[in-house]
Order: sequence, then structure tokens, then C-alpha cells
Amino acid sequence: MSVFKEAESWHLDIDRYLNRVIPASPLHKLPTPVSRFLGYRKEQKQDVGNVLGAFWSLVGAFCGLAVVAAVFNNTESIQRHAPPAFIASFGASAILEYNAVRSPLGQPRNALLGHIFSAIIGVGVSKLFQLHSEYEEIKWIAGAIGCACASAVMLLTGTVHPPGGASAVLAATEPAITAMGWYFVGLVAWGATLMLIVGLFLNNIQRQFPVYWWTPLDIRRAKKQDLETVPDARGGLERRETEEEQKYDQQYEKIEITGAEVILPEALSLNKDEVELLERLRERLRKMVDAEREGKNVDDTDSSGGRSSTEFTMVQSGSVGARSNSESSRSGK
Repeated sequence: MSVFKEAESWHLDIDRYLNRVIPASPLHKLPTPVSRFLGYRKEQKQDVGNVLGAFWSLVGAFCGLAVVAAVFNNTESIQRHAPPAFIASFGASAILEYNAVRSPLGQPRNALLGHIFSAIIGVGVSKLFQLHSEYEEIKWIAGAIGCACASAVMLLTGTVHPPGGASAVLAATEPAITAMGWYFVGLVAWGATLMLIVGLFLNNIQRQFPVYWWTPLDIRRAKKQDLETVPDARGGLERRETEEEQKYDQQYEKIEITGAEVILPEALSLNKDEVELLERLRERLRKMVDAEREGKNVDDTDSSGGRSSTEFTMVQSGSVGARSNSESSRSGK
């Protein structure tokens, strides 16, 4: 059991090395109409409501799959390999790329590389098992091994895309796809690219896709600070926290200040001076955001009080508090 305990700290972070050579996103430098349909937004907004989201999901899934099928069925070089009418794993990809457009699992890195890595592994495992004389009787084992290996590789490379597991299984168990051999890898890559292109056009009419192309982290900051990343709970990546951050930087054990509200831990109350300090910080954030939108400069001091924020200190309090917005902050609750 000590081996498993020790293994909890083992981590392979390829982004720590790749992010050093990957250029920072240039989308903000492109003309607005172009950058918009590549997923860039100067101001981040919430996604549309589920009624409008359902409409665009319906349109996107239909158009994405229809485009892939039309291209496959009308390309002579593809038809020579007798592909199936649809590659089933693309149906699952359509849900991620046109429905859950903000999910890390459906972003370009995951959608493209997840499918490609899985197809390579699935075909490779299938080729090995075909060396056995009774392949038809044991191909289900090849499918299971292919999916398992693809799952591990996707996690290690930060390219988790659940439909990729289906691509690995199909490569070993679907006769028409097994007969293609390595051609299936190129076919999957082309199909995933077509679905991404359709997503860029349709999802960006009223929504945002992709949220990021390679990583949600700031590449420029990662290069300077050599940030280490770990998989998050949603299949994406996040910065690896230090032991101190893991202990103290908990969701319900910190104060969050935005221009809209101040959120306090449940077990923390504030005195009058602390409430005033947080209110002043919130107001400065609001002014900073408003000034940035209007293209103005923001003074480092609080114009309402005339004192620098460094003159204030936080006083620890042990009484019971609650979530606080601007109104509750003024009352000290």
C-alpha cells in the first residue's frame, strides 16, 4: 500500500515543456470578424440560455455530421476504402462540440488530438491481434485494450475526448473500419477537422467556440514562471497548486472580490473597518473595468478616500459570517 501512497504524487506534465515552444495566442491581433469566428472575445460573457442553446445544438449537430457524411460519400479516394455511412464516434463528438461548447472535453486540442491518438492506438492494437489466426473470436479483447490504452494516453497528453475511446473500439471491432487499417487514422483526422470548422462558423454566431485552442492557461505566464499543470475534474488542464495552496486556498475558505459583489467564507465576519476596506476595493475594481472599456487610465489611489490601499490591514475575526454582496457588506453582516 505504501507504493500506491507514494504514487499519488507522480505526475507527467508534457505541457510544462510544450508550452515553452508554443506561441501565445495571436487572435487578439486579428481583425474582429476573423478573431470572433476563431473564438476570441474581448469581454467574456455567459453562454446563451438553454432554449437558444438547444436550437444551435440541433443546427450544429445536423450540419456537422451532414458535412462529414457529404464529404466522405462524395470523395472518390475515400469511397475506394468502403467506409461506413457514419463513423459512430463523431455522433458523440457532435454533442460536445455543438452542445457543451464550453466543456474542456470539446475544445480543439481535445477533439482533434483525442480522436487521432485513439485511432492510432486502436489500429495499432488491432494490427497486433490480427496476427492471431482466430482474430474474429478475440477482437473484443483488442477493442477493450485499445480503448483502455487510448484513455491512458489521452489523460497523459491532456487530450481527453470521450468519443476518442469509441474510435479506438471501432478500429478493432468494426469490420469495415478494421479493413481500412492505417487509412482510418487520416479519415478520423479529416472528419474531426471538418466538424471543428463547422463549429467555428455556427457556434460563434451567438455563442463562443472554442473557449481556448491549446490550454486555458496564459502561455506567456507559463513560459516565464514554468507553471506545472494537472488534469482538472472536467477533462481540461489547470495550474498545479502548491501544498500551501491546496491547504488554504479552498473554495469556501477565501474572500472573493469582484466589481459586482464580495463573497465571504461562512465562518468569517467583518468589523466596520474591514467592511469599508472591501467596499473600497470593490469600487476600485468597478472603476477600473469601466475605465478599461472606455479606454481611460486608472489612478492607483482611491479617488473617493484619498488614501492608498496599502494603508489598510485586515483584522482577523472568529465570529460567524455569511455570503456578502455589496448591500450586506455595508451593514457588516
